[in-house]
Amino acid sequence: MKQSAQRKIAFLVDGDKEKLFVEALAWKLVARQRLASQPCFATLRFADTPREGIFSLVELLLTKNYQRFFILFNTGSTSRRRISLMASELQEPLVRVRLEDKVSLIPLVPSIERWVLADEKALERASGTRVPEELWHERGRPEEVLRELLGEWGPREQKRVARYLDPERIRTRDASFDAFARALQEALVGRAPPLFEEQDSAVP
Repeated sequence: MKQSAQRKIAFLVDGDKEKLFVEALAWKLVARQRLASQPCFATLRFADTPREGIFSLVELLLTKNYQRFFILFNTGSTSRRRISLMASELQEPLVRVRLEDKVSLIPLVPSIERWVLADEKALERASGTRVPEELWHERGRPEEVLRELLGEWGPREQKRVARYLDPERIRTRDASFDAFARALQEALVGRAPPLFEEQDSAVP
């Protein structure tokens, strides 16, 4: 069967901050690939939405001819056990309704700030200063580290950092982002990756 020339891909994320970084990095990954046509991306926020509501969003987007879906969720923890439990809560209903070949689950361990912290060069460009060594080792509290480095960690600072982020630099230092990048590259050419892969190196 002939595939549609344009890939329609949806990202489901917690909030505005995640939407900003996921979209910015997704387009940077697209720019590195030779595609016959540009994909169509849609990003929906599911903060405070019950799990059933997330699946309703997927079903709605299926009616609009979206072919692949990424559910990116903050874990709030680096515990392998907790991350696996959170993934299972999402995975089991997807398998029941036979959507597992259309959805990738990407844990943000413990939050999307970890992706940002993986790109030291982007942070130095955004802050105009070198990242202090002692600050760099405090990655267990990513939002506080970024607030201390940039003065604030609001929409303005987040947009500034997003401009400088480089996917290849992040991939080498964060397994969660590497899983996202690989799954997106597969989705762009119409291949379905595994629903969820536990990222050992993303969990201390």
